[in-house]
Amino acid sequence: LEALQKKLEEQQRKRLEAFLTQKQKVGELKDDNFEKISELGAGNGGVVFKVSYKPSGLVMARKLIHLEIKPAIQNQIIRELQVLHECNSPYIVGFCGAFYSERSPLCSEHMVLFGGGHDN
Repeated sequence: LEALQKKLEEQQRKRLEAFLTQKQKVGELKDDNFEKISELGAGNGGVVFKVSYKPSGLVMARKLIHLEIKPAIQNQIIRELQVLHECNSPYIVGFCGAFYSERSPLCSEHMVLFGGGHDN
């Protein structure tokens, strides 16, 4: 059991290091830099797509959040995005960033799809 735990901890550490390296390479997120691959799911808050980030080929999940909502909900979304931005944990999805598009009332949130690599 102890050997398994050490192996998992090492894998998690390597995964986190790989994510942080990838995150540094992403830079500023721009709407035109994403190519939609497929829809992953949808709910009350928005739609999640599997996308490719063109500059690096990194495969991500892109969540489009509808912001035509009450100010209290907008504030909650902003707080959650701030927490995701500050959090680097092997237990939480790798958050690359978010931005608001002037073209539509959407917030675009981007996360790395672990296990997806560059080719899934």
